[in-house]
Amino acid sequence: MVRSGPTDPNTRALINALKKISTKQDARIWRRVAELLSRPTRQRAAVNVGKIARYTQDGDVVVIPGKVLGSGSISHKVTVAALNSSASARSVIVGAGGSLISIDELLDKIPKGTGITIIT
Repeated sequence: MVRSGPTDPNTRALINALKKISTKQDARIWRRVAELLSRPTRQRAAVNVGKIARYTQDGDVVVIPGKVLGSGSISHKVTVAALNSSASARSVIVGAGGSLISIDELLDKIPKGTGITIIT
C-alpha cells in the first residue's frame, strides 16, 4: 500500500506552506515540523500541558506538531502553536497567562523560526 499522507486539505496546505517557507527563509525547523505533520494521525504527537511546563520557561515559544492535551498544570507564560488542542488545555494555558495559536499564525509571526522549540 502506498502512503498518501494526510487527507485533510487544511493540513496538506499547512505542510506545503511550511516546506515553502523553509526553503525561502532557509529555516530547517519548518521542514522538520512539516515532516512530523506528514505522519499518520495515530503517530502524531499528543503532548500534555505538564510536559510543556517541564521543558519551557517564561516567555518560550513552542510548536506541537499534533494535539495538546490538558493533563497537568503550568505556572508560567508560554506561547504554544499546535495543530489541534483540547478545551481543557486551552483553558490551562490561557489561565497561566500564555497563548495557544495555530501553526499558521506562528509561521506568519516568526518566519525564520528563531527561538522556537519543538516538543513531541
